[in-house]
Amino acid sequence: MPNKDMIYGGFDPSFIDIDIQPIDSKTDKLIAKLPALGSHHTSTDIIFRPGGNGFNLCRTLATLGRPVTYVGPSSQLFENLLREKNIPVQVKAIENSEVNFTGILNLLDGEIQFNSVKGKLSVDSLSEELVKLYRKSPLKSISNVSLNPSSIEWISSLVLSLWSSDILEILHEGVPPLDLLQKSGETSFEGVMFIDPSDITNFKQKEEFRLFLLELKKLEGEKYLSVNENELRCLSEIFSNSPQQLFELLELPIISHSAEEVIYYGKENIRLISKQLETQKTFVGAGDCFNGSFLHSIFDDNSTEDSLEYAIEAASYLIETGDYPSALHISKRINT
Repeated sequence: MPNKDMIYGGFDPSFIDIDIQPIDSKTDKLIAKLPALGSHHTSTDIIFRPGGNGFNLCRTLATLGRPVTYVGPSSQLFENLLREKNIPVQVKAIENSEVNFTGILNLLDGEIQFNSVKGKLSVDSLSEELVKLYRKSPLKSISNVSLNPSSIEWISSLVLSLWSSDILEILHEGVPPLDLLQKSGETSFEGVMFIDPSDITNFKQKEEFRLFLLELKKLEGEKYLSVNENELRCLSEIFSNSPQQLFELLELPIISHSAEEVIYYGKENIRLISKQLETQKTFVGAGDCFNGSFLHSIFDDNSTEDSLEYAIEAASYLIETGDYPSALHISKRINT
């Protein structure tokens, strides 16, 4: 895919991240465990940034040199943070939708997120313009499923827009989008569909999400499902299948990424060891950076294994430095 092609990503809830990084003043590393209740931890960095799975993926692609427009809820504060941090992402605001907030506590071995989800996206959020952007974008993203209270109808309507550009008229008849999706026939799409559901372990609509994933078999095109180890375990329980059996059932390649390893379940099986890092600045956005970098490499027609290795280097750079990498940063890491 030429770099000049505009990518429209997101199509999911947006967040303003309040990133809390408590530092051990003796080692200059993140603390390993929570302080006692009532104590005051003084060596703490607090950073505000625009975030959310879809936005962070867009940010990664943009930092790597691709023209990207994030489609999602926006606000004055959200866009001010983009300008303050010189994030090269354009924003197409979804009207009448709210930005959410996330408190993120970084510890030595990972992060804990506290999401305040008040804004949601539903069928009412869809418009002719959004349908047009989703259909023509090289990236068909589906993300933050577990953090959108009306996510199943929302993502079902997005997929239905690939089946028919007249989806708004069809939805006005009042039939639930998932029901419509189950009644739809096979179709094809151009570009890459990338599914990152976020943490679904406590998702109330697991059964509906299972049905949604099964319906994706009707779509002919390049597709990927990206999950962490907990999300993969949850999916295996929902379907009562091993990860490889899941790929065979859904006909959907699965990427599992963790701090220890990256595993690709598809027609070929790939297992790669993650980087063991002495310096860990932040974990916020590392998975999204991995996903965006993988897509960047796939868009350049690189192999699956090369793209996974590229993504590991990108995520490692973010964890070590706290910054999103440029293509030059990743190239230097690979060469050394």
